[in-house]
Amino acid sequence: MAAKTDRTISKKSSGKESPVPTKEELLTVGLGCLNFNLKRASRAVSNYYDHVLDRVGLTSQRFNVLMTLGTSEGMELAPMANLLVLDRTTLLRNLEPLESLGYIEDVPSDNKRARKVALTAAGWEALRAAYPVWKEAHDKVVQNLGGAEWKALVKGLRTVAKKKIFE
Repeated sequence: MAAKTDRTISKKSSGKESPVPTKEELLTVGLGCLNFNLKRASRAVSNYYDHVLDRVGLTSQRFNVLMTLGTSEGMELAPMANLLVLDRTTLLRNLEPLESLGYIEDVPSDNKRARKVALTAAGWEALRAAYPVWKEAHDKVVQNLGGAEWKALVKGLRTVAKKKIFE
């Protein structure tokens, strides 16, 4: 039989000991924590869309980049990273394969110090191939959730993404 664990953890910064949360308290965290539940939901949704979009050779994140670029004549990296809520390194990691495939290219920017990328003809073709696959998956998700629940969920997620809850 395993020995009971000590219910205190030393805090190096203050030198004080804090009680270890009980299993019941930790269960409450898991059930009610926004971060925990968003991460779980995000992984589930990403896994589903990654699986579906694999048929056209894209991941959900790369589809999101192509879709975002499809809404403009090109975007500078900083605004794109901000819109997608990605750090620059993660955005660059997602742009590299798209660039290697010839889906995106650098285009002139009014800001000489900023990199700007846009879809190429091959990128538009990839987006045209991926869109119906995405649309079918999206419609299935909306149908399974129910229209009202889907709208409420998307509205809440937009609020979170805009960081209104962190002010």
